[in-house]
Amino acid sequence: MPHDGPEQLEAFYRLFNYIDGSNDVETKIPMTVPVTMRILPGEGPNCESNFTMSFYIPSDMQVTPPQPTDPLVYVEERSEFTVAARRFGGFPTDLGWSAEAAMLYGLASEEGLVVRDVPLWTSSYTDISVIVDRRNEVWLEI
Repeated sequence: MPHDGPEQLEAFYRLFNYIDGSNDVETKIPMTVPVTMRILPGEGPNCESNFTMSFYIPSDMQVTPPQPTDPLVYVEERSEFTVAARRFGGFPTDLGWSAEAAMLYGLASEEGLVVRDVPLWTSSYTDISVIVDRRNEVWLEI
């Protein structure tokens, strides 16, 4: 599911439907940012990568979050992790995300940070309807 393909939009709307009430208690969940994408590259030159899009569940709902009714949506508890991050604007394509990640990797290395090669994280903070002053980030785990 690349960032600029139809699968990305389908994943977003599956998650949006969950927070819009398609859950076991039919409750609306406030939209949060960022929308993150965890990318695990496939092995070898012709293998597909694994993309996982996520929304953050608000703190007051995390103890017992509503459960999704769509079998392709699930609630995942993530352990805390530390990242090196690079912020940039615009509407990046997959190539743009990759270029920003490569730049972040180089900058982190110059600073003496040891970052993990995988997974790569991307995050979007700005609504798709906003054209200027967009906020995107790439993250590399430290």
